[in-house]
Amino acid sequence: MINKSIKLIFILLISCLYLGSQGCAFNFNTNSSSTGILEKTGELTENEVWDGRVYVAGTVIVPEGITLTIRSGTIVGFEPTEDRIAIIVHGELYAEGAPDRMIVFGSLGKQQETKAQPEQNTSSRQTDSTNINVLPPSAGDWQGITIEAQSQNSRFTYCRIQHAAKGILCGTDSVQIEKCLFSENNIGVLCDNSNPTITANEFNRNGSGLQFRGSATPEVEYNEFSANRYGLVCEDDSRPRIQHNNIRSNYEYAIICYSTSSPEIVSNNITLNNGWAVYDGGRLRDNYISGNKQVGPNVIELSIGTQSDQYYGVDEVFDPRNSPVSEAGVPRDNF
Repeated sequence: MINKSIKLIFILLISCLYLGSQGCAFNFNTNSSSTGILEKTGELTENEVWDGRVYVAGTVIVPEGITLTIRSGTIVGFEPTEDRIAIIVHGELYAEGAPDRMIVFGSLGKQQETKAQPEQNTSSRQTDSTNINVLPPSAGDWQGITIEAQSQNSRFTYCRIQHAAKGILCGTDSVQIEKCLFSENNIGVLCDNSNPTITANEFNRNGSGLQFRGSATPEVEYNEFSANRYGLVCEDDSRPRIQHNNIRSNYEYAIICYSTSSPEIVSNNITLNNGWAVYDGGRLRDNYISGNKQVGPNVIELSIGTQSDQYYGVDEVFDPRNSPVSEAGVPRDNF
């Protein structure tokens, strides 16, 4: 076990790195401890406000009737453990940042103790020393934020969520996710039989940006999906409405459908994905589809059949576009 003072120094360094990437300053004058770092684990017993730097050492549970508020500019760092730490919300969670002071949730990185080579001291005795190596954070280091079915309301705006197995798992419709960045997660957001509000977010370098299970039918509007393995994954009987998004340059499929899922795919720009633009399901209307499946960057798909060089096995296609949807995607001043 690495001693606590080393852990606190490490959190300070990670905080500076996170904040440097956002271009914002950090207030060290917190009242939680002499180090300015609040350490949290276990079940909350009253309403809480997190502000500054928060070290999550074990799973945090927000029970029914309790509200957790996280202020803008807060850094929430998770200790990577074998059982993967989470925030589980039965009550309410409000994480509302600002464009220049985003709230960051992420891994602190895994630490390893290694034996250094023995050295000869002045008394001609060999002494052993221990080095601490910090591995960089990676997807799945922590479990993520789970909003359970009992939650009456939760909201995320201007949050950066990274390194989780599932950045946010929505088990209820009463979740608003707007103007957030999901990066380096196994799954950015998972909608499990739920219909949250998902608007104006960026999904970048995740295993899958957005995933739907069960009978999920949310509206997904004005988002950016890029450099993920899969942009959006529709499973089971899900039928989301995917509208006015930019879905581009993902490493495999832009939108993939399993089982009897059939999303409504309307007025999106689906471009330059290495795999299919849409695979094995979905109803397409008024989409700009170009350069997918490596057919060539300037090849525009104007077919109205159920399969083409750029999509495969869809349910129906109407009104393909020959020019991009100008209003699709996230306004550039959001991040």
